[in-house]
Amino acid sequence: MNVEAEILDLKLRVEALEAGLRSNVSPRHDDIVPAQAGPYRFELPALVAQVSIGVTEIRAELADVRTELSQDLEALLVEVAGLRVQTNEHFNVIQSDLLGKIDSLRCDMIDLGLRLDRLAETDGA
Repeated sequence: MNVEAEILDLKLRVEALEAGLRSNVSPRHDDIVPAQAGPYRFELPALVAQVSIGVTEIRAELADVRTELSQDLEALLVEVAGLRVQTNEHFNVIQSDLLGKIDSLRCDMIDLGLRLDRLAETDGA
């Protein structure tokens, strides 16, 4: 799955969890004094457990995303290293070929110079 999609999914789940907690925490009756508003004392452990389970799930999913991301980065580094090695090999082959061609041209130029010198000697003699 796409990392951005996973992060968006996690964000939506956290928002849904927070919305659920807000709806559970709202006053039960209109005549309750604001200081008394909120969940009843016996509901608090269940709410705390629900929140801690949600947080644990989110942490586990984040750990999975981190693991996948680090594995992807490691694979990318291996690919880049392989590309460097392959590029260096191709460069060395091309450089060797070019040096061979330059040497061949140099020899041909020397040979051509010698021929020209011989032709100049025979024409001039």
